[in-house]
Amino acid sequence: MQYLLFPDPVIEEHGEFFKVCIKCDKKLPLSAFAKRGGENYLRTECKDCNRKLSRERNELKAQYGTPPSHYVCPICERQENEVAGQGGKTCTPWVVDHDHETGKFRGWLCHRCNRAIGGFQDETFLLEKAIEYLKSTK
Repeated sequence: MQYLLFPDPVIEEHGEFFKVCIKCDKKLPLSAFAKRGGENYLRTECKDCNRKLSRERNELKAQYGTPPSHYVCPICERQENEVAGQGGKTCTPWVVDHDHETGKFRGWLCHRCNRAIGGFQDETFLLEKAIEYLKSTK
């Protein structure tokens, strides 16, 4: 499997534009991708994969409820009042974190830490390489 942190977002073929979904790896027309949270760029996963992910997250939320009061993000150790609003005005402070291959619930994270892990595609070797890089440039 090839690991791309920043895949080329748009492919042009014969005057038509396509994008590859990072979840199903299908090349699809741009109309198959939703805009991200009202922003001016397209999501990295297609609408079908996004719906599947939403169902998985909703099922996990129903099963595991919400984090306890006074919860802190296990990565950045910030509290609810420090992470509120990171995911947008209508989002809760915490997001459900799960293994995308197994569907297993891992816990609750703040939006920033969840996006960081997602940016590295949940791959520990990529995170380790990032740590090595940061250490080497200090």
